[in-house]
Amino acid sequence: MISVVMPDSGPLISLALAGRLDLLDRFNSQILITDVVKIELLEAPFQTPDQEAISKWIDSRGNRIRVVETVSGGLMRKTLELLDYVPEEERRRHYREIRIRDVGESSIRDLADEIRGGLTRDSTGLVLFEDRRVMKMDFGPHVRRMSTWSFALALEAMQVIPSAEGMFNQIGRAGRSAGRLAFDRKGAEAKEDFAGSYDLSGLDAPDRPDQHGISTEDNESDNASAEWLKGSESDN
Repeated sequence: MISVVMPDSGPLISLALAGRLDLLDRFNSQILITDVVKIELLEAPFQTPDQEAISKWIDSRGNRIRVVETVSGGLMRKTLELLDYVPEEERRRHYREIRIRDVGESSIRDLADEIRGGLTRDSTGLVLFEDRRVMKMDFGPHVRRMSTWSFALALEAMQVIPSAEGMFNQIGRAGRSAGRLAFDRKGAEAKEDFAGSYDLSGLDAPDRPDQHGISTEDNESDNASAEWLKGSESDN
């Protein structure tokens, strides 16, 4: 089962703009946010889209969401301290110049390394991302990497949301260009049980999904939203 969910900043921004951060709440697992992701979303010298909604979501979930310190986060804080000596009107430009490349993704990899020993044979960590560079990163054998688009397709297939396309259109109307990157790859020892780790109670869907997340009355070959299942690969 999925025992921990580790979202990067991109998916959090996209889901906030769609008004669907609640989709993360349905995981029957701990949600871990790295210190870097929180800094990028709430403390960087410029406002991210829907910053207020993200801040309220993090604060209102109590122990359900945990912010974890990482090596990358320590480096980022030292970088931000340099901006104290820069005029306020120039901080955004200088922040982009001195920001450590791939720092958000690297912090999640730091986190995955730290919890690697806690992910047993029957548990999986899920990394949600939008940055294509994550596709080339190694998070260990017990981690599954899933793009926001593949996550939306999975939820559509499970009848949690009406349409992945509709949700992404809403994100686009809010001013964010969230790419429809289809990527869902499991580590060599990561488990398949996505639907089994997701709370489907209280939904109005007429048919409950089977263990693979597809309604028992659906034919997978006729269901375009189930393509994420076919494209899921395991790392060697």
